[in-house]
Amino acid sequence: MAQDKTTHYLKYAPTRVLLPSALMLLLFAGSIFLYLLPSVETALLDAQKEKVVEITDTVVGTLVHLNDMAERGEISLDYAHRLGAEFVKTTRYGPEAKAYFWITDLTPRMIMHPYRPDLDGQDLTDYRDREGKRIFMEFLHAARRNQDAFVDYYWQWQDQPERIARKLSHVRLFAPWGWVIGTGLYTDDVHAEIGVYRNHVALIFLGILLASALLSLYVVRQAGMTEMKKAQIQGQREKLVRVLQESEERYRTIADFGYDWEIWIGTDNSIHYCSPACQRITGYPPERFFEDPGLVREIIINDDQDAWDAYLVEADSDRGDSLDFRILTADGKVRWLGVVGRSVSGIGGKPLGMRLSFRDITDRKTMEEQLRHQALHDPLTNLANRTLCLDRLGQAMRRAKRRENYFFAVVFLDLDRFKIINDSLGHRFGDMVLAETAIRLSGEMRGLDTVSRFGGDEFVLLLDELSSPGEAIRIIKRVRERLSEPFRFNGNEVQTTASFGIVLSPVVDGKAPDVLQHANIAMHRAKEAGRNRFKVFTERMLETAVDQLTLENDMRRGLANDEFHVVYQPIMDLNGSDVVGFEALARWDHPDRGAIPPAEFIPMAEESGLIVELGEWVLQQALRTLAGWRNDTPGVDDIFMSVNLSSKQFARIELDKIVVRTLERYGLPPSCLKLEITESSIMGNPESSLRILNRLRKAGVRFSIDDFGTGYSSLSQLQQLPVDTLKVDRTFISRMRTDPENMEIVKAVIALGHSLDLNVVAEGVENPEQLCSLLNLSCNCVQGFYFHEPMNAALAREMLRQRTARTAEETREKVEAARRDCKPDE
Repeated sequence: MAQDKTTHYLKYAPTRVLLPSALMLLLFAGSIFLYLLPSVETALLDAQKEKVVEITDTVVGTLVHLNDMAERGEISLDYAHRLGAEFVKTTRYGPEAKAYFWITDLTPRMIMHPYRPDLDGQDLTDYRDREGKRIFMEFLHAARRNQDAFVDYYWQWQDQPERIARKLSHVRLFAPWGWVIGTGLYTDDVHAEIGVYRNHVALIFLGILLASALLSLYVVRQAGMTEMKKAQIQGQREKLVRVLQESEERYRTIADFGYDWEIWIGTDNSIHYCSPACQRITGYPPERFFEDPGLVREIIINDDQDAWDAYLVEADSDRGDSLDFRILTADGKVRWLGVVGRSVSGIGGKPLGMRLSFRDITDRKTMEEQLRHQALHDPLTNLANRTLCLDRLGQAMRRAKRRENYFFAVVFLDLDRFKIINDSLGHRFGDMVLAETAIRLSGEMRGLDTVSRFGGDEFVLLLDELSSPGEAIRIIKRVRERLSEPFRFNGNEVQTTASFGIVLSPVVDGKAPDVLQHANIAMHRAKEAGRNRFKVFTERMLETAVDQLTLENDMRRGLANDEFHVVYQPIMDLNGSDVVGFEALARWDHPDRGAIPPAEFIPMAEESGLIVELGEWVLQQALRTLAGWRNDTPGVDDIFMSVNLSSKQFARIELDKIVVRTLERYGLPPSCLKLEITESSIMGNPESSLRILNRLRKAGVRFSIDDFGTGYSSLSQLQQLPVDTLKVDRTFISRMRTDPENMEIVKAVIALGHSLDLNVVAEGVENPEQLCSLLNLSCNCVQGFYFHEPMNAALAREMLRQRTARTAEETREKVEAARRDCKPDE
């Protein structure tokens, strides 16, 4: 009997039990590795793509916001482009925050790449990866075809140029600006994550193999003990069980390995299914939710629970709905979740409850908050930027219209001498000064006030809810005193002040930028008054600013329409009592305002840069006039022409070429031209000045230092400069008879000129007393109304024709009269 059992065991076990079991395990393993793992890999890759698309949506949303602001006129389009590019450049996400965005235009030309600045501005039409793919043309075509396109190519590994890896990039066309925005993920990262899941599946598979082996041994034992008929029935039953197990396992694997947290809530509010992803997202295992279905609502923070309750009512339908809310995880952290849910039904439409899918969107929400903060705050000082400042000011202006006895003030302040700090100690030190200034300003403000950095070293204070306009003045005085305290960084100490422009409410109807413009005008008036001051805006300030702008525009038109002309003031030699040269002076005959004095239009020309064009025009007119005199008037070859040069002209590298070219144009020797330069233009950069002077001096041009005594020249530097003449400023000449100190200055300048073997010319001689003093001091030359007023070219030519006759005699009589009237003690 025992032998028969053994025979049955050996006969049926291999063919009926062991072989089907082995085949079942092989089929199961094949399904795992051939079907399930690729599905999981596809699901994970799709999840990564969705995350990239969501982040791109957030970035594009910010660009849309900036474009809307530019279209509303709140910021310029160029500023919106720069701000948008900076936001995209600083955006990071993914593992170790290494993932990034880049931007090209539709050429394609690189606008910004955070890890490849060498590509910025380059035409990338023919840029290829290692397989020869023109990747940037692929990006452009993909972005035009599809809003959410992905392109497969090879690129360097993040910030490691030496490592090339396969990459899958998402590109998006931002049509308003013509930008193609791209970002992506490296497939190596996805494969690494798949490897983790593959190991987990392998462990599960080994466990199943072990369980199946034990089950097979049990079946073999039972098959060997039963009859053939029972073995056949048992085999059929086992086959059915295996099919059911395979189907259940496939469904369970797909559901359990989903990236999102899935929940099925029954009609009785019990939880029928909870995916393992809940532990990754909330920190609680699925068992906790099965045991306590109310835990889903309990982990939602209190402020979002009412929204959750309303959402459950709205989402319990076929169309479904979505909600973003916050939860408190098991370890006490707050995270953002996005949920999508809908009702589920069985056969015949029987309600089975609701299915909810949760996704962790904390990174996206954090990035949105960072982008909002960066769009409205200055990155260096973390103060409100221009956009937020204008928004707060607009709110204050609207409140002022609605409420009586509501006062606010706008303060525009600029640090004095900040450029000197940057130039001497470097921009890094300057940035530290700006950051410390922001801290000091914030420390002096009240809770309702707004401190913003408007740009550079300019700040704007919005003082809100003032008890009276006078309170703003008290706050500003306190701020001014605080800013005057020294700044100490890294062993360096500097001290600066600030100039303040103030606009006090109520303000006339207008826009917030207009109010800031008024405060800026008042600030410039404070700087002009001597700095470290504050000025309250008045309508007269605006009128003055408009007048200056109008005058500048009129001067540009006047230069084009020949409204300017040149007059010539004779320079008299006291030794020979004769004319030795002329100073060329610009005059402006405005078509509406008449003659505009040089004291009004010259400073404006200096500030606007028009002085360069005006100076070159005067040089050409003066030399052309001198050439005409030399051609048709005998005996004038010794006459020189003196032409003033501004500091901006003198700073031009090609100055010597312009001067020499003009002299050659009119056939004049260089010795007949004397260029007048102020002390400040020479001594501001002595080395550069010496090079320019030497080049012109080598060509034969002569020089004089104009308004000598009003600058800060060094005697050692003066001795090295190739100048011929010192001109004593008219302010010293006009007061030297009444002010002993001015007399001493004139005496010292003349003595200095003689000691350096320089000719000395006194400007502004208007009476015989002044001439008498200059004769006693042995001054070489003079010019002024006492002898001749500035005259046009025709009168000057006539004067030269008569210089040896009546004109010379009148000059000698004036000199002799001055000598006779001189007192002996003079």
